[in-house]
Amino acid sequence: MTTIESGLTFEANKSSITLSMRITIVLAILTLSLALIDPCGIVFAATSTGSADINLNDLGSLDSAGAVDIGYSLIAPNSPLYFLKAIREKIETQLASSREAKAITRIEFAQRRLREVNALVKNQRSDFIPPTLERYKEYLQEAGGLALYDEDLSVRVGEAVSRHLDVLQRVYDQVGNPRAKAAIRAAIEKAEEHNRILIGKLDLTHQQQLIGKVAVRQALVCRFFQREASSSALNDTEREFMKQKVGLCKDSVNKNLKDELMDIKQKKMGPKLEGKKPSSSPATQ
Repeated sequence: MTTIESGLTFEANKSSITLSMRITIVLAILTLSLALIDPCGIVFAATSTGSADINLNDLGSLDSAGAVDIGYSLIAPNSPLYFLKAIREKIETQLASSREAKAITRIEFAQRRLREVNALVKNQRSDFIPPTLERYKEYLQEAGGLALYDEDLSVRVGEAVSRHLDVLQRVYDQVGNPRAKAAIRAAIEKAEEHNRILIGKLDLTHQQQLIGKVAVRQALVCRFFQREASSSALNDTEREFMKQKVGLCKDSVNKNLKDELMDIKQKKMGPKLEGKKPSSSPATQ
């Protein structure tokens, strides 16, 4: 073979290799594109619903979520007879034998503390609110620990905590004492955190059960944090802390609650849209 023939053969092989590489690259791009797109043309990298993040201002109010009225205690912590309630609860604690009974007892004790807070607000004794809510948080933590390995029980505890969030937010706006407000805010943070973490731990079936029961109130408390993060009544450190809470809360809402909240919103919009349908005019004779 001559030098010229060798050169031509080399050039031909080079062109063939270049063309082969180009084809390989094109096929790789096409394969990657098909992998990212589902049969309906939706990119998997997008969110499951393809919708924007939930707008917290579209959620209505606590009243639209269904008001929770737990009443108030006849014997509050400022009563000279309060020691009788402490004795009663000690006996109830000893009588609760199973983990389920113990967890439900703790949730009942936590709810009693909230009834006491309602009574303290009514009697204008907000100085007793901080220690009362410290005990509330202790019972909440104990109930969560006792329900840890029972997902049905965890859902029941989470549902009760969701109602507590409603009560605490309503009380917060009725109190002017800064120490009392800080204690209520801390209790709200604890309750929100409990349910946020719980939702992430449950298996899919129990997770969906809990989300159906708590989604709106979890989102509303997120809006409460957002409001407080810009409140002039809080100092810079408190506002910064609330901003961190807003971030965690919003992440949870958009990750776990968005589909449920969108369904609820669409159901509420349904009747309104039906009401706006123009009535058909009677046919002319």
